[in-house]
Amino acid sequence: MPHTTDKRVSKEVGRLLYLGRLHPTGDRPTLDPTDRGQLAFQALLFECLMSNREYPHPLEQPQKSAMASISGYLNAICHQPGHLEIHTNTAYRVTSRLLPFQHEDHGVCGIPGLRLIDFTCRRVRLIHLPTGARLDLVDSQRWHGMDIARMVFRQETDWHKSNGRSPLWPRSVLTDEEAAHHACWAYTTSTPLRSALLMRSMPLWYRFDLVPAWVTGHPTRPDRLVWDAHSETDHDRVVELLVRSEARIPGARYREKTSCSGTLELGSSSAQLISNV
Repeated sequence: MPHTTDKRVSKEVGRLLYLGRLHPTGDRPTLDPTDRGQLAFQALLFECLMSNREYPHPLEQPQKSAMASISGYLNAICHQPGHLEIHTNTAYRVTSRLLPFQHEDHGVCGIPGLRLIDFTCRRVRLIHLPTGARLDLVDSQRWHGMDIARMVFRQETDWHKSNGRSPLWPRSVLTDEEAAHHACWAYTTSTPLRSALLMRSMPLWYRFDLVPAWVTGHPTRPDRLVWDAHSETDHDRVVELLVRSEARIPGARYREKTSCSGTLELGSSSAQLISNV
């Protein structure tokens, strides 16, 4: 009975990825977009969120973790028609850590080309100019009136104007400084894999209690998703989620090398998964 199967699958995917009531129980959730621009932006967002103090992202601001600490505020990541939706405990704070600014000593910090469309008492709507991708941040609480919402948003973003910083996100066009980072959002063979990993990131942080980081490779070393040894999660549980569970990445394969390392493959792209580093 397909309908019964769909409900079972939807419930299991919801459990694995913390989707809760975000999807109707009778349909299998659509986890991955097909638009190239959306995929490219989500791949970049994945790299920014999958960073830590040991492996800071090049777009992280100096001497402070902004993007690397966002995962602690997140409740769910889901695909909606036409945009990515992230549910969070504090949408305005997460927004302030993603929006780009120019640092006088460090250059561009945050996601180049990300712009504010508007915000309401509960939702922040963003667009990435170079790719046309859309991101909505949905707060777990609703502010009582737009006057309060505007005050809180201003408080959360005021630091973009202090200590040698100047916000880029009020600009209506891409600045030259941002455009210089075009390789960050370029569509490559690894784009679908990185975007797919973003959509399955919640259990890595929460259920498995990992501190993962994406380490971009070079011609002599492949991309790596690494996490430290403090977690008691078996390496195979991560592999199970990504390639064998109901929330698996369609078409992904895993080639084991050791009990704590192997290669995740999707199409012509691949990345090493390494635990206990």
